[in-house]
Amino acid sequence: MRKYTLTNAALAIMLISLSAFGHTQTVKPDVVTPVEMSNRDINRVTCIDGAINDAFFSQEKGIVVENNGSNSFIKFLIQDDGLNQEYVSARSEFYLVCAGEIYTLMVSPKNIPGQTIRLSTGAKNRIKENQELLSPLPDEERAIYLTMAALQDDIPDSFTVTRSEADQWHGRKAPSKPNTQLALRRTIRVDGLGLSLKEFLVRSNTGTTYSETDFLSTAIGESIFAVTIDPIRLEPGQIGRLFVVSKEGF
Repeated sequence: MRKYTLTNAALAIMLISLSAFGHTQTVKPDVVTPVEMSNRDINRVTCIDGAINDAFFSQEKGIVVENNGSNSFIKFLIQDDGLNQEYVSARSEFYLVCAGEIYTLMVSPKNIPGQTIRLSTGAKNRIKENQELLSPLPDEERAIYLTMAALQDDIPDSFTVTRSEADQWHGRKAPSKPNTQLALRRTIRVDGLGLSLKEFLVRSNTGTTYSETDFLSTAIGESIFAVTIDPIRLEPGQIGRLFVVSKEGF
């Protein structure tokens, strides 16, 4: 079985196609999700797969919500006595009904620009979206797409992201590089296609040049299909990024 390593030239091929995806805050149904919203500007919540049927919140906390089709616009009222302005800072719960599913947002008002929150689809729809997005591509290009999505932090809403605790550094995961330590940053899963990506932070206490094959280890992942290290050389104290794509049945 062949292991694919993704060069910088190969990764650059996907830059244009990935640029269409913007970085947005995404909420899934049936879980309480903490989010931040502007307490000065209008915030937008959009339902990806249908209309926002209803919104429940505490009006006495100085909040105005207007629903319009698939969008809900949220504004925190500013108290102005002519001399001073007071902005809402108390955390509030919002319950939004989107395409028949309930989304719970624990909102912290902040002095930030207006935010866009996307209400993500359920598992069945995520699988459908993933298949429509990546099924036409061969396996190698799927791996490139997934790696570039993580590298640029432009991750489609249909991908499932699980973040790991910070600063959990471990050694001996790259046997050929004994001075190297890895910390798992996040795992990205593409439901319906059997693809997943683990992103690690990499550091070494000595100047080290890496090859992707240094990380073909079961201590890092099972069924490894493609590996990318950026940059390929780290100086002492420098932190790099490692992307490991696994494919079920590979």
